[in-house]
Amino acid sequence: MKKFFLGLVCGIVLTATTAAYASDTIQAYLFPAKFVINGETKNPSDSGYQTLNYDGHAYVPIRYIAENMGSKVAYDEVSQTITVDNGFNVIDINNREISAGHLAVTKEGNHSVINGKLYIGYFAWNHKYIDGYQSMTKYSNPEIDVTKTDVKGNLLFWDNEGELMERVPYEVKNASLGEEQILALQTSSQTDVSEYAVVTLESKQPTPTQVFGGLGPNYIDAENKVNFAVQDIVKTGDYSIVRGGLYSVKSNEVSDEAPITITFLDASGKSIGEAKTTLAATKTAQLQFAVLVGKGDFTNYKSITVKVGN
Repeated sequence: MKKFFLGLVCGIVLTATTAAYASDTIQAYLFPAKFVINGETKNPSDSGYQTLNYDGHAYVPIRYIAENMGSKVAYDEVSQTITVDNGFNVIDINNREISAGHLAVTKEGNHSVINGKLYIGYFAWNHKYIDGYQSMTKYSNPEIDVTKTDVKGNLLFWDNEGELMERVPYEVKNASLGEEQILALQTSSQTDVSEYAVVTLESKQPTPTQVFGGLGPNYIDAENKVNFAVQDIVKTGDYSIVRGGLYSVKSNEVSDEAPITITFLDASGKSIGEAKTTLAATKTAQLQFAVLVGKGDFTNYKSITVKVGN
């Protein structure tokens, strides 16, 4: 179901009103309110939302409030249920409209069983492609249910050193194509990943969204073999997830498996943490950008050093 306006009664007595809205049963007024959320002033009208005054109470756009407080909102049309959930803290830095959460990782023998939930936002999907696919398929293969698809991807488990423990595939069948939804997720790893430090998401379907914005300054190692430029950094818990361009300048001198260390520095040149990767990691994931994980908050870094080898 496409984005819609949801209201939440806040129980605030209001006296000022502006433009009126009327229907057969109620009369409400647009109320030009601003909100202070966790100390930060927000104006819903900047995002196309409005606050209503009805019968002396404020009806606040629940999606706007929830998302500004780090929660996900999903509407199930069949059951007419609105779900608000702040437990989706496993992100895909390549598709921010998809996240996982409520993970329970249980060791069973020499591997782990993973249960959780997957949130897919409306804008996670390529709707132009979906519209074309549905239109053509309805006529060419009418027996195919064009409203359903299989959701696929990987959960990446990292240890406390920022080393990838395992890339664990997942698949959820018969998801609603093009819709916002919360799905149950279950998969198993090949090894025991129950002692992981952080998890990231790598969605394959829906596909990664188009990346907007350019790369930051380009940094190269002392031997001019590899360069790296940051595209995005997201802090999650005690760790930072980094997306950036990683390229080999002298491909004949750097093997795909050679360790590459990216160190993030503050304004005084002091290290605030590091993340490690290889050229092979980006190729294996078949992503346009390298994705790295490191302990610490890198969001306010001032410069970077690049090192190839141990």
